[in-house]
Amino acid sequence: IIAEAKSYGLAVVLWSYPRGEGISKEGETAVDVIAYAAHMAALLGANIIKVKLPTKYLEREKIETENIESLSKRIEYVKRSCFAGK
Repeated sequence: IIAEAKSYGLAVVLWSYPRGEGISKEGETAVDVIAYAAHMAALLGANIIKVKLPTKYLEREKIETENIESLSKRIEYVKRSCFAGK
């Protein structure tokens, strides 16, 4: 679908909202989960990616070198997960 849309010159908007059995309710907005969801949407070829605002909660990863205290820093982290924000 994405390739076909792009062949017609259309932008692809993808809502990447984590859900499912393997994730807690709090994990649906965890910064590591949101970053991964955004990364997967970028890999699929989305031009615009919509995710929920990330919280400081960590579902799986341990992010030691990143400052994720403020919302702006968490958003920067998510943007970098999408091909370094390019």
